[in-house]
Amino acid sequence: MKLFGKITAVVLVAFAVSACSSKEKLVLPDVQNSISPKKVWQSKVGKGVAHYESGLKPLIQDNKVYAASREGLVVAKNLSNGRTLWRFDLRTEGRSSLLARFSSDSARIAGGISYSNNRLYLGTENGEVFALNAETGQLLWRVPVKGEVLASPAVGDGLVVAATTAGNIIALDPETGEQRWIFEDDQPALTIRGVSEPVIEAGGVIYGSGTGRVGVLLADRGYQAWEEAIAIPQGTTDLSRLVDVDAKPIVVAGTLYSIAYNGELVAMELRSGRQLWKRDYASFRNMAISGNILYVVDSTGGIYAIDRRNGSEVWGQQGLRRHFLSGPTVYKDYLVVGDVKGNLHWLNRETGDFVARQRFDSSGFYREAVANDDYILVTSRNGELVLLQVP
Repeated sequence: MKLFGKITAVVLVAFAVSACSSKEKLVLPDVQNSISPKKVWQSKVGKGVAHYESGLKPLIQDNKVYAASREGLVVAKNLSNGRTLWRFDLRTEGRSSLLARFSSDSARIAGGISYSNNRLYLGTENGEVFALNAETGQLLWRVPVKGEVLASPAVGDGLVVAATTAGNIIALDPETGEQRWIFEDDQPALTIRGVSEPVIEAGGVIYGSGTGRVGVLLADRGYQAWEEAIAIPQGTTDLSRLVDVDAKPIVVAGTLYSIAYNGELVAMELRSGRQLWKRDYASFRNMAISGNILYVVDSTGGIYAIDRRNGSEVWGQQGLRRHFLSGPTVYKDYLVVGDVKGNLHWLNRETGDFVARQRFDSSGFYREAVANDDYILVTSRNGELVLLQVP
């Protein structure tokens, strides 16, 4: 029997409580700000994601910002000034405006936003994937899938691929939403309420599973090329045996990097799954990479820079342990992480030293920020969007 509702939500709460509470009050390290990130603009998108687990994060693409809220709002904004270009509400699609006005139903958007060929792709907890025209916000298609979509769909090789909490990897036609193939995987009785974003690379679909395994499917047919374990369940209780691979895999120059909760950080050969090296780091947050350095926020809030070629640790920063951090984001010379209280922490990415801290919305950060060469964009649980810039 597969259990994904109340049990996984309870597990998530347990992680948050254990990470954020202690008999001793958590104290942030002293930071003397040596840089002054400038706020370019600030806006709000609906009610955000509230307290729910969500893979929603904004997207910077072609001088625009795309963002969404759990209740069903999707917006496009001008990158430079935050002006709204269009607004779409999934709740009102196919319903009269009067009915929509008095309805409090939520579309429960939780996965996205992905972009390709002037289209946006998102998924919902209701088990749907939908596509919008990126220029106008027009709904192009909306299709049901087997399971909740809590992570951004992958787009490439003529496919849109969604991973669901039911353990399914589903490939759709990007033009019509028609299902091309489905790969069904077993799930353990208890999992972290999260899903690894699939990755499409070199003719394969790379996925992580709740069983602590990483694998590759052939993109054209959905057949399994290989699958390898990067975490082995241990302990006597279901909670102690959690080994989810919830972090998005990273592929660079034919090498696949993946990490598991209660597992290890592993580098593998993409074509065969052959292990190149492994190191004792564990996480359920997305990683970041720049050049030869892989950045990891582990399950306890430790922040690390690791040489991707051999797994050697370049530096480690322990000042934010138990503060329940987001994944890391590389922006210019800095590594940026947010915490559950709404603090944004800036580190020198060469040394791991803190260079600034900013206080934002107290609802807190839940996903890594997104950045391009000029800006970094952060979003909070209550839907606040803030665009920042460092000269």
